[in-house]
Amino acid sequence: MLNVDYINPFIAATYQALEVMAQSRPERGKPFVKTDHVAKGDISGVIGLAGEAVGSVAITFPASLALKIYGLMVGEECSDLNEEVQDAVGEIANMIAGGAKATLAEEGFSFRIAIPSIVVGKGHTIEHRGPGVCLVVPFTLEGETFWLEVSFASPDEEK
Repeated sequence: MLNVDYINPFIAATYQALEVMAQSRPERGKPFVKTDHVAKGDISGVIGLAGEAVGSVAITFPASLALKIYGLMVGEECSDLNEEVQDAVGEIANMIAGGAKATLAEEGFSFRIAIPSIVVGKGHTIEHRGPGVCLVVPFTLEGETFWLEVSFASPDEEK
């Protein structure tokens, strides 16, 4: 089972990433356990976590919200999920994983984060790494919902 102490740094890092990158603070919804591999959004940034703790984190946005966030980040509009928008989603995923990693390191967990992978398309799937469940935390920003997915376990939980 995913320890709530592990998820909180990812939630805090999500707030931080959106505040820094898009000058916006999302509102958090009620977390739930994911029961399939289908992403709720149209574009996802996925990062694997390896080492003393194992798992993965994904941030998934509907296309319209990803485009709004990109506009807030760079000050220009974009009409499709092009390479620049994909890079922006990857950077947000990287900031979330990096922020959580720093917080968890203070609590004695050491792990590495991989380079973000970007997946685009309606109904795409995300295969999370590690043995644990995947917890999904919905957030609302600019009137739309996006989702943080975290599957994370310490080595003693893998047994």
